[in-house]
Amino acid sequence: MKTRGINSGTDYTVRQVWSPMRQTSCRPGRLHLVTVHEVEDLRDELARGNVPPDLEAKLCKLGLSELGHRFIEQQCRTIIGLIQAAQAGSFKVADRAEFERLVRVLAYVRKDDDAIPDYQSDGFADDREEVRSAATELSPLLHAFKAWRLQHQVPAMWTPFPGAEQGQETMSRLASAGRPGGHFCGR
Repeated sequence: MKTRGINSGTDYTVRQVWSPMRQTSCRPGRLHLVTVHEVEDLRDELARGNVPPDLEAKLCKLGLSELGHRFIEQQCRTIIGLIQAAQAGSFKVADRAEFERLVRVLAYVRKDDDAIPDYQSDGFADDREEVRSAATELSPLLHAFKAWRLQHQVPAMWTPFPGAEQGQETMSRLASAGRPGGHFCGR
């Protein structure tokens, strides 16, 4: 059994008690369909601070759909934030394997022709299973990231800065569009 605990210090290192039996039983096991090139491409694009346009378009589409699809979109956006913060060195990820799994899950969601092709009526069921599995298994890590983000990133969004008036106008436009936070997906 692998032992971990949550560190209350500022480095947000995550640990928990981990049962190998639970770990393997929760994994749907389709991530092998993602190639090394797809993972590296996504990792590099996120490191540059970008979300690939095809992934952004897919997340926008999912966010405007049924509840199960919105779950995928919201979890993926959290994962993207975690990965980008970790790559920038702001949020310390304790386990490289967890980080790589999150990148691989995103790459799987990005892939249109996966175990169940996304164009089929139930095409996102496998994506939802992979995202749910990762979110469940890595829940302590995701919760630590959300707490870190609330403490470190959210206050900066509300701090006045040069050009704050322009920023307030942008936030007003986003709020009136029904998408506070800045994802221009349309409704």
